[in-house]
Amino acid sequence: MKKIIAILLSALIILAVSGCSSDNSESSSSKAESAPTTEAAAATEAAATETTVLPKGMDETIEDNEFEGVIFAAENNKTVASFAKGTAENGKSITVGTPLPVGSVSKQFCAAAVLLLQEEGKLSVKDTLDKYYPDFSEGKKVSLHNLLSMRSGIPEPGKSSGIDISSDHTEEENVKIIKDWLFKQRLKAKPDTTYEYANINYFLLSDIVQQVSGKKYSEFQRENFFTPLNMTNTGLINELSGSPEWAHGNVYQKVDTQPGITNGAGDIISNAADLTAWINALSTGKVISEESFKAMTTDYSPDVHYGYGMYLNIEGGIGHYGAIGIYSAFDYINTDKKLTLVVLSNSIDPTSMTGLAGDLLTDLMS
Repeated sequence: MKKIIAILLSALIILAVSGCSSDNSESSSSKAESAPTTEAAAATEAAATETTVLPKGMDETIEDNEFEGVIFAAENNKTVASFAKGTAENGKSITVGTPLPVGSVSKQFCAAAVLLLQEEGKLSVKDTLDKYYPDFSEGKKVSLHNLLSMRSGIPEPGKSSGIDISSDHTEEENVKIIKDWLFKQRLKAKPDTTYEYANINYFLLSDIVQQVSGKKYSEFQRENFFTPLNMTNTGLINELSGSPEWAHGNVYQKVDTQPGITNGAGDIISNAADLTAWINALSTGKVISEESFKAMTTDYSPDVHYGYGMYLNIEGGIGHYGAIGIYSAFDYINTDKKLTLVVLSNSIDPTSMTGLAGDLLTDLMS
């Protein structure tokens, strides 16, 4: 239990400067376009039909945890669990298809973006940060691999840092403020000597994706992942202010969306069908190559079992926890069993989400 709680606390998207706590070869487009649509069929059907499907024991797990939100699981492309309960911020009932913020689940999208650009020969995970940030004196010591694996030693900006992040600033202004602060800091530890979860790692990776691709990070994600995989209920938090229609009129006032701060680390809003389609495609060579996925799921920190934007050894599978504002999330895949699980909530705390996810996996595998 201590290990589970430690993993959860690491996984939270708590950027103190952002107010996101309750107080970031073949192109993926062609791969996704050629992917069979059956992988997402079960999730799509469940999102469209609102039928409750629960395996034995799961109703008790839901009741014991006083859960409200969305639970969706599929095995061999067939729905094995589908549940929705609660009220969204717009006052409407939550359905299986309701998009909700997923917090740090977003990191696997950022990791995939970096690996895709590596496949295209546009960067290497061996690159050091001085290549992208010549003004960062410590940059020559830190590689993209160190950022991806949470072994960079880069300090996380906290409330005591005194940096002036504001929702009144543009995304570019907030990003510049954080980078200006960071480039004056010393490393907390020698890179690759220790694991320390820090959202700043994926914030920087998203900025590098933007530099290398020449596109806004949100545009890169949409063009390479969301659109090719038909993830029509997925977008980035910062898109809401300009185009809320994609989210079907949902509002997310309980998330402090200071522009740019959650980039790469906790910026995605999605629903059960889209996340199921995503994690299936990611693990089957439809988003990045099998070699890249292997790199993503290599255990670089055996004490906590962390790869690139993924926790490993979770009941024989991989996944990630997330939390931002009042929202918590979990996505998971066991490739051997062809089992996926997505849990989204706006009502339970992150620690409870960790325990719930474990209980749900036990129910599914019993």
